[in-house]
Amino acid sequence: MTERAGRAEQSVLDALAAVLGAVPPVGTGWTDGLWDLYEVYEESRSGRGQPPDLTAGQSARFAAQWRRQELSGEAAGLVRELRERAERARLVAPAAAAGVAVRLVRAGLAAHEAVNLLSGLGVPHGERGLLELARDRGVGEGDRLWARERLFALRREGYRARGLLAVDGEEPLLPAAARALPTAAGGALAVPVDAVRARAALEALLPSAPLSAPEPPPEWTAGWDGLDDRDEYRPDWLEVRLLVRELMPTAREVTRERMAGAERECVLLGLDGGEGDFAALWTTRLAAWLAGEVFDALSRDPDPSALAPWSMDLAEQYVRRGMAAEDAHAFLCRTADEVPYSRLVLLRLTTETSQASASLDRPQ
Repeated sequence: MTERAGRAEQSVLDALAAVLGAVPPVGTGWTDGLWDLYEVYEESRSGRGQPPDLTAGQSARFAAQWRRQELSGEAAGLVRELRERAERARLVAPAAAAGVAVRLVRAGLAAHEAVNLLSGLGVPHGERGLLELARDRGVGEGDRLWARERLFALRREGYRARGLLAVDGEEPLLPAAARALPTAAGGALAVPVDAVRARAALEALLPSAPLSAPEPPPEWTAGWDGLDDRDEYRPDWLEVRLLVRELMPTAREVTRERMAGAERECVLLGLDGGEGDFAALWTTRLAAWLAGEVFDALSRDPDPSALAPWSMDLAEQYVRRGMAAEDAHAFLCRTADEVPYSRLVLLRLTTETSQASASLDRPQ
């Protein structure tokens, strides 16, 4: 590495430090109406419209925000230079580059590019910076999620390697009948599933009483901006699921020791593992997903009448107890055309649900 290249890199780091020193504060009290007015202000600054009438306070706030955007664009270009140097293995001071990237994310400047730089730096400097950001609740939620996503990608191979380790001597948390189910590549349930094994697994996984909250949680959906219909970012449990499934790819690897390791990793990544005992919650959750896979496999049986009545009775119990309820209900619906008993169970469940709703609506 030439001295000239080192000086060029330092000049980029110095320029980024100058940007960080010049950035105005974010400010508080922004509202939807204020952002709408700021869009008009932006258009006027870009020569696409007339300037709006602003108070002195609004003018100062908008000018500061405009300056932030200018500096963020400048920072993004400088960060890309560092990233290109890192990709060519020509970065002289990766620790310094990582430190500046972390500061940029915390300042809300070129945060996406800065996280990408940390990801490109890899272990140890980039990973260390991403770990800092993933646990920093002061960082914007969208930026923190992106940092954690890139961190997970860096650590994923390590998780998979740990998931492939033998479980000799570890304490299993799922019943033997569930562990006996055959799996395909990637840990998914092998189909078609043997009816005898499926029945044994479903009977073993069924909770003894209704769950306090349905498991697993409903699947989360988001719009183009990464927010759901309540304007919230993806919940932590989605990322915990990815982690748990890498560390415990099949029912055989669901052990107390690996659950403890998953819980420690969640703390490291700044993830909320959920309320209550981590191992108990996630064992139930994994059991629910597995039961759902079994019901899905059974629903594809070419002769569903051969599964009556035991599979329909079990599906009814799963619905009543709030575990894999959607999959159990879907199984009943899929088999209803050919199996009268499925229709009977569905009618029973629907009638009871209607009666319960009517009871709640009735004046006390």
